[in-house]
Amino acid sequence: MSKEIVTFRDSNAAVLFKKTEKVEKFDRSLAILADKMGEIMEKADGLGLAAPQVNSKLAVCLVKNGKKIVVFCNPKILDYSSEKDIMEEGCLSFPDIFLQVPRARSISIEYKDLKGKKKKIEAEGIFARAIQHEVDHLSGIVFTNRAGNKLIF
Repeated sequence: MSKEIVTFRDSNAAVLFKKTEKVEKFDRSLAILADKMGEIMEKADGLGLAAPQVNSKLAVCLVKNGKKIVVFCNPKILDYSSEKDIMEEGCLSFPDIFLQVPRARSISIEYKDLKGKKKKIEAEGIFARAIQHEVDHLSGIVFTNRAGNKLIF
């Protein structure tokens, strides 16, 4: 795993566009990965971070909920509200690019924690938006794919 965040301009950027692999082992190495991701995210002042952004193929992402960081392993969004908001989004892997992205206002998500315990939560607002953004990363979908306006370089 790289200590730096993979950006779309990097030679290893392909990792950002590939579907991740399901976490099978909930062991010390997974906890170390999550800790390092948390440090990287905090240092970059991010709201969330997905494993592909640190060159890992595992289905793991972190999202801030207030001051707490929630680790999602093998997350699956079960339900999206019909109400949507369009807000400006950025991404640590797309520095200095901000686009208007429509997202569901609230979601229901199922995932496993770092010990492999199955959990289900409801999320709304910016927390729900960030979860949707990070879960997209785990499927190889980046926010530019969801944007309402076109990206121009």
